[in-house]
Amino acid sequence: MQIYGADYYPEHWEESEWERHVKIMKEIGVEWVRVGEFAWSVVEPEEGRYDFSKLERAMKVLKDNGIKIIVGTPTAAPPLWLTKKHPEVLPVDKFGRQKGPGSRRHYCPANETYREYSKRIVEKYAEHFSQYADMWQIDNEFGCHDTTLCYCESTRKAFIEWLKKKYGSIDELNYRWGNKFWSQTVMDWDEIVLPVNTPAFENPHLMLDFFRFSSDLYIDYMNMQSEIVRRYSDKPITHNLMVDFFDIDYRKLSEHLDLVSWDNYVPTKVYEPLRQAANHDLMRSLKKKPFLVMEQQPGRVNWKIVNEQYPDGFVKLWIKQAHLHGALGVLVFRFDQIRWGAEQYHGALLDYAGRKTDRCSEFAQAKIETEGIVEPEREVAIYFSYENAWIHRINHLNRNFNYWEAIMQIYRAVRRLGYNVDFVFENDDIDPYKLLIVPYAMYLPESFIEKVKAFRGDVLITCMSSIKDEYNWLRKEFPHGLQEFLGIEIVDFAGADRLDVNVLGLNLCGTLWCDKISVKDAEVLGSFRAGPFVGLPCVTKHQNAYYVATVFDEFFYTLLLGRILPAKFVGDEIDSVQLSDKLVLLNVSDREGVVWTGKGKINLKPFERREV
Repeated sequence: MQIYGADYYPEHWEESEWERHVKIMKEIGVEWVRVGEFAWSVVEPEEGRYDFSKLERAMKVLKDNGIKIIVGTPTAAPPLWLTKKHPEVLPVDKFGRQKGPGSRRHYCPANETYREYSKRIVEKYAEHFSQYADMWQIDNEFGCHDTTLCYCESTRKAFIEWLKKKYGSIDELNYRWGNKFWSQTVMDWDEIVLPVNTPAFENPHLMLDFFRFSSDLYIDYMNMQSEIVRRYSDKPITHNLMVDFFDIDYRKLSEHLDLVSWDNYVPTKVYEPLRQAANHDLMRSLKKKPFLVMEQQPGRVNWKIVNEQYPDGFVKLWIKQAHLHGALGVLVFRFDQIRWGAEQYHGALLDYAGRKTDRCSEFAQAKIETEGIVEPEREVAIYFSYENAWIHRINHLNRNFNYWEAIMQIYRAVRRLGYNVDFVFENDDIDPYKLLIVPYAMYLPESFIEKVKAFRGDVLITCMSSIKDEYNWLRKEFPHGLQEFLGIEIVDFAGADRLDVNVLGLNLCGTLWCDKISVKDAEVLGSFRAGPFVGLPCVTKHQNAYYVATVFDEFFYTLLLGRILPAKFVGDEIDSVQLSDKLVLLNVSDREGVVWTGKGKINLKPFERREV
């Protein structure tokens, strides 16, 4: 890799500590630091009174010692003097309650007053820090803490302007939103309301547009800052994305970034290696380029119900796993453990007394073991869409369904068979892949439907796919545009809990959703043994295209996909990557692992990486 470092907050320390910190950084191989993203009140303690001297002195110490700097703009945490003077910049939740200051992400990006203050502080940052910056991070974790959707008056007005550009006329909006339903017809643009504390279901067409608008709003806010920075600096610009986060269209946002970066935290109670792998692959897939881990969990965090400590070796593993999936670098969050503040329980490379922890040696060793940048071969493509993530959240036959979790079952199966995964989007070239999987894609753009039909490899399409249009209306026929390609027609569907099925001679269980299939020209590989469509097909095949009519787990998909993709190895708790000339295995367990490949038995030490 090229970037090794840590997130550092010199404003948290007396200046006498800086030289000692830098000495430790040099000893363990920290070559990059991110600074400044929460320092607004440090550099502007009162409106219009700026003092950049402390941060500039800290940056000079870092640069004089050869350490490169990522400067973060500080707009994720507006100072208290600003929110006291202008409380209207604070966001409002879906129940109409204004969120208060006193933490972070307490602003609405649609508020013009806040945007003006943002422009001023970003320009000051760019003026003062461009000589030190080697990279820029805009803001910090857009949408974190459930802040993507704001329901304030500034948002409502901005939403109306967005809708005017999209629809042109009120008549068109009324039609596309189905406003005849429940007497929601709009006669004037100002009658448009945000769905604040509605007694019943929100308008699903309005909600899809509200998600789109809110995502676009953050992208516009980011671009506003980027344009200012670019006037003063030619260094690359990024924004730190988040794990298992789908409120914002990261694909669209990434088009405006020089590189993708993200914050790699374990979102589940127990570390799931393939979940972290999926997030790495998603980040790499956004631009089909190497990515940066801007924040790497060091061990214990502070934001879970129970903040467990991870045993020795995991920091090293996580850095190696990021490298395996194409990362160009990793920064550990954070360099220095702090005794005060909201993150006082969060781990770091240094302990509370400022001493090096064992994580320092793990970081240094991982640096030695992760040279260069890995370029995974293109093998399996999984279609992904942030709009589909929103559609599934808005209304559904079964509210227990989770789009990402269902995709994870398929992803795990592919990875256990030893194949690389790229997530592909509407405009991507899918021709290089062996297998295309289209899971639970309620809305498929016409252009992508044509790509699917022209694809030369094997195709697997699941239930729920191509049943809606871009306005969140149900289609007249299902799956739209793919009936002849699949040799079937979906004539009905239903939500469900448990669905007993027989597939390839095995009695298995589906869940959540079932399709009623009318076979036109397809081979039946499985059928429902119970439920509303008992005796009818649940898995079909037509030429190179498979269709699955319910939601299955990892076991099923390993079974089915194993017919298409011969397993490259047999072994548990193994991550892997196929390169052009070799297969690389990584034991993601702190126990010794055994792997069988065509070359025989391989014993892997805990966290060992091996090329075969």
